[in-house]
Amino acid sequence: MGISQYILLAETGLHPEDRFETGSAIMLGALALVKSTEPAMITSISALGDTGVADSPITVIDTIFEDGPRLVEMDDTTAAALTTGPAPVRAVKVVEYPLPERHAGPSLAAQPVAAPLGSGGHGFTVLCRDAVTGDPLPDCRVVAYSNFASKIGGEGVTDMTGHALIYLNTTIVERLYVVSQPSHWGAYRANVHVTPIMTVDIQPVDRTQPDAVRHYYGASRFDPTTQVVVGVIDTGVGPHPDLNIVSMDNTVTGEARTAGNDWFGHGTHVAGLAGARGGLRGLAPGVAIRSYRVFGFNASSATNYAIMKAMIHAAADRCDIINLSLGGGQADPIVEEAVRDACEQGMLVIVAAGNGGHQPVAYPAAYPGALAVSALGVRSGFPPGALPEGDIEPPVSATYADEFIAGFSNIGQQIALTAPGVGVLSTLPQGRYGPMSGTSMAAPVAAGAAACLLSRAPDIWNMPRDRARTDAIRALLLGAAGSRGFGRNYEGQGMPDPAMI
Repeated sequence: MGISQYILLAETGLHPEDRFETGSAIMLGALALVKSTEPAMITSISALGDTGVADSPITVIDTIFEDGPRLVEMDDTTAAALTTGPAPVRAVKVVEYPLPERHAGPSLAAQPVAAPLGSGGHGFTVLCRDAVTGDPLPDCRVVAYSNFASKIGGEGVTDMTGHALIYLNTTIVERLYVVSQPSHWGAYRANVHVTPIMTVDIQPVDRTQPDAVRHYYGASRFDPTTQVVVGVIDTGVGPHPDLNIVSMDNTVTGEARTAGNDWFGHGTHVAGLAGARGGLRGLAPGVAIRSYRVFGFNASSATNYAIMKAMIHAAADRCDIINLSLGGGQADPIVEEAVRDACEQGMLVIVAAGNGGHQPVAYPAAYPGALAVSALGVRSGFPPGALPEGDIEPPVSATYADEFIAGFSNIGQQIALTAPGVGVLSTLPQGRYGPMSGTSMAAPVAAGAAACLLSRAPDIWNMPRDRARTDAIRALLLGAAGSRGFGRNYEGQGMPDPAMI
């Protein structure tokens, strides 16, 4: 019989104080005494009664705290017996959340790219150049669709001379996306006639020109004396001199807890939108950032156990606001309970709605207690022909003609707020900057707005760390939102009002 990884929890709650000294709590306590990675035999805790699976091994891989959740390996029969025995525990299989797409702008995260058709198709070359200097741009990902709806297309990567060969049997490219390096905006073109060499001039990023975030929030007011703390649960954060990173934690099983640097770039971009100071101003400049890395080095996913562990650590570290720019997949009781528990610990949990392309709000944003954020764009926030232009889709605002809800953004009744998330500039590891798009970017804008508001509300910040405190922070943020004319399923209560932030 196959061995699987499970998370063991007591019948109720994540903490010992959440429950009486039940049999399930004693069961977890007994497992806690077992040395990590050494098999624990159910017979060693047989005083709890016959489970029906004597001598079935349970290997304890990780534990968060005494009498708390355990990450274990066991077979399915053992798991079933533990959940129905005289001292039942909850046994939930480990599931994984996908790595956020670094470049969500062309909706590539939500819409799979067709494989190249091969040498039998009609080949053409795309030349990518700097629009100012004319220099070739290497390492640009070029994606061409002849039929976007059916995902018929091809792709390539530019070489050192800026050329990418695309095999695609068509005379017209319906959509052409160029995902450039962070120094440039990338490009989007529609209904382009194919020529042997198609030249695409790409605008460099000019940080003196306001993007959507600075268009609205260039004068946000954050009071650092209140000592608000934002927890970023992501791919790690930094290094970057513009970020006030007060701690770095890693909850990935098998990695050092101190391995907190961002190997991917996503978490650093998220953190900068919430609180960068200096080169690019975040919503709450200089806010204390606690980073929790849940994606292992070069990993394609994060486990529900790592995410739950990060949220428990965030509560212990007295975070006020947690940002989760991740999600996808089926409902998962582990992260759902972690969200509930975080709310009970006085923390506001802000979550990206997902980049499914106007699909229902993804988990964990759809869980009760989570504050789901959709992504708004503004046409003046990026150069004409830039990559984010490909995300302009209906609806446009009934009130502000320059605004739109991103084509990649999920929508639905769980949406609480919208925030800028199309072509927004922020920090990247090693002191760099660059644009990204996604609800992953909109969520930390909302988190930064919440940090600003909370910093000026010390009466709420000083409340006991319980559900009432969470509800008060949530009400503070939602009360500062104003409709942008999209409707509730697209924007919830609206966008945080710049005049109030």
